[in-house]
Amino acid sequence: MSADEIKKTPDVEAAAEPEEGVDTAAETPVAPESAAAEPEPGEKPAAEKAAAEKPAAKKPAVKKPQKAAAGKPAAKTTAKKAAPKKAAAAAEAPATDVPEPRKSARKAAVEAAPEPRRGAPGMATFVDAAGAEVETRQLAEARFAVAADVDTLHLVVRAEQAARRSGTASTKTRGEVSGSTAKLYRQKGTGRARAGSVKSPLRTGGGTTFGPKPRAYTLKVNKKVGRKALAMALSDRAANGRVFVAAGLRLDEPSTHAVEQFLVNLDCAAPVLVVTHDEPVVVKSVRNLPYAEASEVAALSTEQVLRARSLVLTEKAFTALNEA
Repeated sequence: MSADEIKKTPDVEAAAEPEEGVDTAAETPVAPESAAAEPEPGEKPAAEKAAAEKPAAKKPAVKKPQKAAAGKPAAKTTAKKAAPKKAAAAAEAPATDVPEPRKSARKAAVEAAPEPRRGAPGMATFVDAAGAEVETRQLAEARFAVAADVDTLHLVVRAEQAARRSGTASTKTRGEVSGSTAKLYRQKGTGRARAGSVKSPLRTGGGTTFGPKPRAYTLKVNKKVGRKALAMALSDRAANGRVFVAAGLRLDEPSTHAVEQFLVNLDCAAPVLVVTHDEPVVVKSVRNLPYAEASEVAALSTEQVLRARSLVLTEKAFTALNEA
C-alpha cells in the first residue's frame, strides 16, 4: 500500500460516517420497485428465483390399506364407524316393556299361596283337630339340636338309596348265549366282512358286551353315623319351626278324609311326613294322600325327613323320639 492510499483512508471513513444531527433517511433516495434492475439476458426473473427457492408443499399422506396376515381376515372399519350410530339410535329409541316369562299353573298357584305355617324354632307345636295351637314343648337337644354336616347327610342318603336297589339286572355274554360255534361262511372269497360266530356281540341275538350282572349296591355306613345323620335332618326341621304334634287326631278306623281335613286345617308346608309309633290305622289313612307320607319311628330314614318340608308327629311318636 502506498503512502497516498494511507492518507486517503481516514477521509473515506469520515465521509462514510454521518454527521450528528443530520437525518440521513431523508437525504438517501429510495429506488422505486418499478425501477428495479432488469435481469440480464440468460438470467431468470426474481419471482421465479423466489418460487424456486421456496420448499415444495407437502402432499397429504395417503394411508395404504394394510394387507391382512395369512389366515386372518382384514379388520372391518365400517362396523366400528357404525357402532356409535347404533348406540345413539338405541339411546333414542323408546324403552319397551320386556314380557315376563310364562309360568305354569302349578308354579303360579304355589307362589300365590300364603306362607306355610311355622312354629317356634326348636319347639314342638301341639295342635288340635281344628289346627289351633294348644301348647308348645321343648324338643330334646340330643335329637333336635345337632349341627348339620352336608357330607354326612350325603353319605347316609346315598347308602339308603343304594340299599333299596335289588341288583338283579343280568345279561348274557357271547359265551353264555346258546347257539352254534360253527363259522358262518368261509374267510375269503365271498366279498363280505369276515365272521366267525353267530354269538358275536356285533350280530343280532348275540351276546352283550360289558352288560350288567347281579351285584350288591350296598354302602357300608356305621350305625353311629346313621343315627347322627337322622338327628341332623330332624334338627333342621325343628330349627325352621316345622315340627307339629297332632294332639287332636283320634282315629278308630282308617279314614283318609279325616287325615286330609286335619292337614288342611294345620296349613303346613307340603310334602308332609306323618310319623307314627305302632299306629297302623294312621298309616293306612295317610298312604293314599299324594302329598303326605307315613313312617314308623323305628323305620324313619334320613331321606324321608329331608324330602318332607313339615313333620307331623303323633303323641306316641313324639314321646318315642323326644325321650329316646
